[in-house]
Amino acid sequence: MPRTHFCILCAALAGLIALLILLSPSPAVAQAGETAPPAEAPKAGSVIEFGAGDKAIGQIDCSLLLLGTDKPQPGFKLLAMAKMADRSNPTRELVTDAKGAFTIQLKEKPTELRIFAFGDFVIPDGWSNVPLSRFKFEKAESWEVRVRPLRNVTLKGNVRIGGSGAPAVRANVMLAPLDVAQDGTSQIFDQPLGTMTDEDGNYEFHVPTGYYMLWAYWADRTKDQWVGHSRVIKQVEIFADKELPLTVEKGPTITGKIIDARTGQGIAANVNLYTNQYLRQLRNPSADGEFADEYTPEGKEIFWPVGTFKVQVWLVDPEDFTAVIRPAGSDAVMKILPNLKASELQGREIVWRLYDKGTNELEVKVTTHKQDLPMNELDVQLLPKDIDVPEALKASLTASGVTDNNGKVKFMGLPKGLYEAYGGRGTMLLGTIQVTGEASQTAHLKFEIPFVFGTVKLPDGALCKNVMAFVTMKAEGRTMRPYATDAFCKNPVLQEKGTVLVPLTQRGVTFLVQFAAFPDGRAWRDEDWASMEDFALITDQTEYKVDSEEAWEVNHTLKPNPNYKPKGEKKD
Repeated sequence: MPRTHFCILCAALAGLIALLILLSPSPAVAQAGETAPPAEAPKAGSVIEFGAGDKAIGQIDCSLLLLGTDKPQPGFKLLAMAKMADRSNPTRELVTDAKGAFTIQLKEKPTELRIFAFGDFVIPDGWSNVPLSRFKFEKAESWEVRVRPLRNVTLKGNVRIGGSGAPAVRANVMLAPLDVAQDGTSQIFDQPLGTMTDEDGNYEFHVPTGYYMLWAYWADRTKDQWVGHSRVIKQVEIFADKELPLTVEKGPTITGKIIDARTGQGIAANVNLYTNQYLRQLRNPSADGEFADEYTPEGKEIFWPVGTFKVQVWLVDPEDFTAVIRPAGSDAVMKILPNLKASELQGREIVWRLYDKGTNELEVKVTTHKQDLPMNELDVQLLPKDIDVPEALKASLTASGVTDNNGKVKFMGLPKGLYEAYGGRGTMLLGTIQVTGEASQTAHLKFEIPFVFGTVKLPDGALCKNVMAFVTMKAEGRTMRPYATDAFCKNPVLQEKGTVLVPLTQRGVTFLVQFAAFPDGRAWRDEDWASMEDFALITDQTEYKVDSEEAWEVNHTLKPNPNYKPKGEKKD
């Protein structure tokens, strides 16, 4: 269930709740023992209203229950908050009736509606957000609200190794808080707590009441290759002190081959496994034919056929994981295989294909925001913003690649949805891309930087295609030493056209730009180096004050360098 955040009201809401707690006894605090009488008399059929209309356009009959016990909560003070179409945010106090019920009447439909608890209680997101979008209001709708007491309980137990029954010494035990929705679905809403078992395999947590995901893993380090053991319990109810023993079992092993579907040959790749953002097993390589995959007892190297993999599955839930396959050395291509179970894969040779027919392709072209000059060797990252995968996978599906000389980079296998594109090692937002899942899709992004572009000609008027730019920076009264850079941004496409491109990437700085070339515009040689005296031809120096993403066009003609000193001459 989606979460709703009232960011603008966070501070005001905190102050309002604090004020209400100070001004009146809190039923939530009074009910901490779950049997105390309410702080104020229940209002039978407690009703609150939102909206300024003349009559009700919808009604929501709500009931309040204690999470984990299904026990109604009578006389319980709550706060309802709405976000209206006019951007106002009215709030209403209410107290549940003798059956733990209350009614919300709408004389105008809010865009969002949430219910909050006071004091030592909290309503998890999955129950706090009222799903207005799915209500038709042809009749009174119903919504069940679950409240969780904010008090600590103890979870403890002993971890044993499957088969031997010996204690799992120094096993890792993790406990992740869950937000459980009405339909039973759940998601981790905070980082898991972790502990390590003692010499007898014992573990212990002191946590607030609620639902949790629990897992433990342990590795047998007595063998040359560690053997992993694990146990995962997807949902544990912890509403009172609880003892829960665990047995970690040896993780199953799956074997197979990654195939390049274009050639039918095995391909070196990485197989990453995910259950959630914390339960994951990364960098499981397939054989590449270059490095040994195992060794005999005598130390002889054994090479598997290229693309072959053998993975023991133990740092994820073996019966609920997703595999993400990427070619070795590439983050621009991926294949996602969801809903995998090791029990269905174990004991057979798996074949997973990359670049297979039907894999969607996205070609991204990046040019300067003016003149559309191609940006080559630019690192482009696509960060998932709203994509069609489970929430736990989103952060792990970043795609990245480097543009070619035409400013293009190709991505394959991206899930459908919205991505944010960044350039320059993730430092600059280039724009957003909606991946549709079509077989072939293109996107054009603009790299908005200040730059100098244009032509540099030889004295006879011909375009010079071997040019160096010397750039001097002036800022805060200081003048830096000039630095030399390729005038074509190391792009052979621009060089062939004779179009210079010199980025000026720092705002608030004055740049002095001067171009230089060797005699007759000849190409570089290995012994050449870039000091101004080495160049027989130079242009005038031009000054640019950078205070915006501007583009300055130049049309320079080279002339003899008065300070030129040929190689071999002694320099001062």
